[in-house]
Amino acid sequence: MAVYFDLAHGTKPLANAGNFPWPYIAVCFELVPHPIAFSEGVGHGAAGCVVSAAEALEEKWKEHFDITGADWLIPYIELLAQGIPFQKTDILLAFERIHGRRPTSYESRVW
Repeated sequence: MAVYFDLAHGTKPLANAGNFPWPYIAVCFELVPHPIAFSEGVGHGAAGCVVSAAEALEEKWKEHFDITGADWLIPYIELLAQGIPFQKTDILLAFERIHGRRPTSYESRVW
């Protein structure tokens, strides 16, 4: 099972929806075809998907990066889209500098 690390969270205010967590972005450092996970919180049906690095950079995901403040992840994803593997240590250290804690993670049975 592949392990994904939750690296970004945000809340998008929606009418009549309260302040449910909206987008999440998670990253898998293993060699999987879809290392980037986009999902939405419980208040929005817990919808989500996993995508390739190239697809994660498409315009349709920009709002997820904006809402979660995850622009710092984009250069890493661009490198991965070019075939350069993630530097797990660098990304986890960057997350810790930004958030003051280690990220949570979860196992995915997809791979």
